[in-house]
Amino acid sequence: MTPFEAVDALLIAPYRLLPHAKAAFYFGTIFLALASAALGLGCKALVARSQRSKRERVDGETARRAELSAQAAKAGDKAAYMAQNHLAQEAYNDSMALAAGRGAALLWPGMLTLAWLYWRFEGVAMPYLWASAGPATVFLPPHIAALILLSRLLKKQKAAAPHEGEHAANG
Repeated sequence: MTPFEAVDALLIAPYRLLPHAKAAFYFGTIFLALASAALGLGCKALVARSQRSKRERVDGETARRAELSAQAAKAGDKAAYMAQNHLAQEAYNDSMALAAGRGAALLWPGMLTLAWLYWRFEGVAMPYLWASAGPATVFLPPHIAALILLSRLLKKQKAAAPHEGEHAANG
């Protein structure tokens, strides 16, 4: 079995869990949307962790240069203002490039899953939808909802984590 066949077998498995074809299609697609969202959030967390020190340095540099730029503007030193503003913009661009990396890590599992869906279900009419609907019509809404839901759950978990440690230390 080739690696592609193994991945195909893994991705098609949720579609084979239910006996009714239309229900199985929606179940499998929603399952893959949730799994893709979870994998994307995990990848984003790994990228964010690997970028942490650089991101702190770049964000600090951006803030420092912006402050120096504002001070130069208040002092009326146009040359210093322009120089510091240019350096602040460069640091900000670096920050945006790091954010784009985190965004790509978040989205690649969903886009790869969507590509597989188009390959696997090419020419198949989407159940209960109009004739021109494709897999994206079924996949993207639950994928986006899963990203939002899982992100909120992770934020709540992170916010609650320090409080749980305090209770354990006090109890």
